[in-house]
Amino acid sequence: MTRHKVLLIDDSEVALHFASRVLDRAGYEVRTTDDVNQLSGVLGGWRPDVILTDVDMPGVTGIELCRMLKSHYDTAHVPVVLFSAVAPNKLEQLARECEADGFLSKANGLEQLPKELALLIETAVF
Repeated sequence: MTRHKVLLIDDSEVALHFASRVLDRAGYEVRTTDDVNQLSGVLGGWRPDVILTDVDMPGVTGIELCRMLKSHYDTAHVPVVLFSAVAPNKLEQLARECEADGFLSKANGLEQLPKELALLIETAVF
């Protein structure tokens, strides 16, 4: 089984803690950051298979971050998934607008996160 690498970006340390634990237990290799400005340090020589980012963050929003990642050569190929408590229909619209590779709602609960992420990977949304 391939251990997919996931980068979680969220301004809530609590959300990062719980989401990373759930994904880690499900077999994902997880790194986290609550500060977009430290992104290059978090990535270092490590390349995630997917980036999950919150939408509503101070400074750089998840929408702006997605656009930045998609416009840089080093990260343009990395799938970006919006992961937020924003209403699912709004989240889907935002994902389309910023050309994210997918979206997952926090409203579904963290228990479903590994399964939903696996479905995105299996159905080759990326």
